Amino acid sequence: MPERPRPGSLADALKYAQVGTMLVAPMIAGGALGYWLDGKWGLRPWLMLAGLLVGMAGGFVNFFNLVLPRKDDGGDPGR
Repeated sequence: MPERPRPGSLADALKYAQVGTMLVAPMIAGGALGYWLDGKWGLRPWLMLAGLLVGMAGGFVNFFNLVLPRKDDGGDPGR
């Protein structure tokens, strides 16, 4: 069984360094896709707003999957 990294290790630091990108990138992608579809179908600005909202939800889901312990990890959420 591989050894788990210690809390406060470089692996933890790198894991949490990606949080900014993890929250912003899905919003940019969803907004860009919505903007492109708005131009194609003439529905400005509704699809861009929908894409931003879906991207924001996806970013937060990714964020919470990263920072909250999984049930099978045996981690204590209160610690």
